[in-house]
This record gives sequence, structure tokens and C-alpha cells, in this order.
Amino acid sequence: MFHHSTNPTSFFSILIAVLIFSLSLAGVAGAGDSIVIGLPIPAPSIANTSLGDGALLNNDTGQSNTASGYHALLGNESGNYNTASGAVSLWANNTGSQNTASGAFALSETKGDYNTASGAFALYVNSTGTSNTASGVQALYSNTTGNNNTASGVNALFSNTTGDGNTATGYEALLSNTGGEGNTANGSFALLSNTTGKYNTASGGSALQSNTTGDSNTASGTQALHSNTTGDNNTASGFNALVFNTTGGSNTGIGVNALVRNTTGTLNTAIGAFADVSVGNLTNATAMGAGAIVNANNKIRLRNGAVTVIEGQVPFTASSDKTKKENFQPVDGEEVLGKIRGFELTSWNFIGHDPKEFRHYGPMAQDFFAAFGHDGVG
Repeated sequence: MFHHSTNPTSFFSILIAVLIFSLSLAGVAGAGDSIVIGLPIPAPSIANTSLGDGALLNNDTGQSNTASGYHALLGNESGNYNTASGAVSLWANNTGSQNTASGAFALSETKGDYNTASGAFALYVNSTGTSNTASGVQALYSNTTGNNNTASGVNALFSNTTGDGNTATGYEALLSNTGGEGNTANGSFALLSNTTGKYNTASGGSALQSNTTGDSNTASGTQALHSNTTGDNNTASGFNALVFNTTGGSNTGIGVNALVRNTTGTLNTAIGAFADVSVGNLTNATAMGAGAIVNANNKIRLRNGAVTVIEGQVPFTASSDKTKKENFQPVDGEEVLGKIRGFELTSWNFIGHDPKEFRHYGPMAQDFFAAFGHDGVG
């Protein structure tokens, strides 16, 4: 005998259970080995997982893809082993494989392979570029065909389109790079303005910030080579080293504020804190030691004015070989001796030196120049 129940609670429990079951049939579908949650349901394929409206909607033969988010991997047809997490991520990918996108619009336009994008709009415009890694909002945003780039930080390598093999770590590092290759920027604003410059290395906030087309520069330290635009082959290590260099090339500055005055000079070397040139356009000048200032082309200056002794394990050698000299002129020996006898001979010490410890004897350089500075040749 059947027992008819009028209990409303029991009736509604059964109704809700039936409704949930019906909705699950409509919204969750299995296709082959795939799992699909959300409408509409994509075409059958193997080992795919989609969650979200339009996720993997157009998939045809692609396998082992995972899409989570509105229209994630919507255009995929035959690409395999892709992972998209975020609205419109990997949206236009149709044949690219082994890409990973995490964040809204990440890798949205790509058709390339082996790319990894983490952050909203990361690698957004990428079309056929491969093996790129972008971490941060809009990192590698404009990349189209560039390969093997790594960007970590908001807007890092933002403008890169075709450049290959660049690495940018830090806020807006290598921001303006378009086609430059083999650059490494580590620090906020490092190599910020670089467009097509190649093989530059910048480590430190604002290092090589103004560089546009200069090649093969190395800057280590905050604001090192900050103003360099087109200069090549420079090396700067230390805070503000070569900070005002613009177009000078093949310079080396090591130490805080080393070669800070150099702007257009070339082949200059300064080693030591505040070691520098006296003006910005010298050539082949060298300043060695803290505070050393060199003031002429093709000159070497050792240390600063506080130095009292320069010595070595063996004597310093200056060549007097006749084969290394030219433009010989005869000299009247008696006339030379007569001029020397007229020199004022004194004892003296250099300014700043202890007169009780450092005394010297002899004529002045000005006297020698007045007596022998002109021989009819120079």
C-alpha cells in the first residue's frame, strides 16, 4: 500500500534535488576525457579542462589544455598543453602550444609557443614570439615577434616588439626597448630609454636610464651611466659613476662619483672614489686613487694632493733610447752651463707637506722652461 505524504518540507527537498541535477547536466559536460564547466560547451577533444563562459570555446583538436576564466583560450583550435587563468587570457591563441598565462588579458593575442605570462596584460600583444617570460602588470606588453625575453616588474620591457634575449627586472626596466637585443637591466628605471641599443648591462636604480642606442655598456650602481645616450663600450661601477657621460665611449669609472665630470671624452679611466677628469672632453686620461684629478689628454695622475711618497719595488724607468727620439738640434754646452749658473737655487717643500719631514733642493720648472723652453723647433 502506498502512503501519501503531505509534508511540504519533504516535497521541496525532492524538487530542489531534481533542479540541481538538471542544472548540472546543462552546465557541466564531459567530452572525451575533457571537463567543461560553463556554457557554451566547446567541441570534443582530449584531456582539456575549461571553467568559465566561452573558455576553450573553439577548441578542435587541441589536447591537454586548461582554461579558467571568461573567454580564456577562446580561439584555441589545435594548440596543446596551454594553461590560461584569467579573463580573456590566451584569447586569440589557436595553434600555439605550451604557453602559460595567468592574469586578465595575459598573452591575449599570442600564437607563439613556450611563453609564460603572469600579470594583467602581460605579453598582451605577443603574436609569434616564443620562449618569453613576463611577470608583472603589462610586462612585455607590446612584444610581437621577440624571442627569449624575460621581464619581471610592472611595465618591464613594455615597448619591446622584436628585440630578442633581453632581461629586465624592476619597475619600468627596459621600458622603451623595441628592437634592442641582449640587454640586461636590473633595477627600477634601469635602461629605461633604451630603444635599439644592444648588449648593455645595467644593475641599479636608474642605471643607464637615458641610453637609447648605445651598445656594450656596463653600469653597476644607482645612477651609474645615467645620462649616457649613444656612447658605447663604457664601464661604470659605483654610485653616480660616469653619471653625466652622454656620447663618450670606451671609458672606465670605478668608485663612487668616478669620472663624474666626463661627458663626451673617450678612452678615459678613473679608479677610486671621486677620481675624475678636470673637464668633460679629455681623451686617454687616467686618474688612479681616491680624489685623483687628471687635467690633460694622454696623462696619468696618481692619487690626490695628500700623497707624500710614491714608490715601487724597483726604480721607475723612463726610456732615453736614441732610436725613440727625433728632431735633433745642436746645443751650445757653454751657453747651457751659463744659464744654469744663473738659476736661483733654493730649498723648499710642497704645499701641505710637513716641512720638517719633506724638504727638497733645486731650481724651479719655470726657470728651466724660461731658459730652454724654445729651441727653434718647439
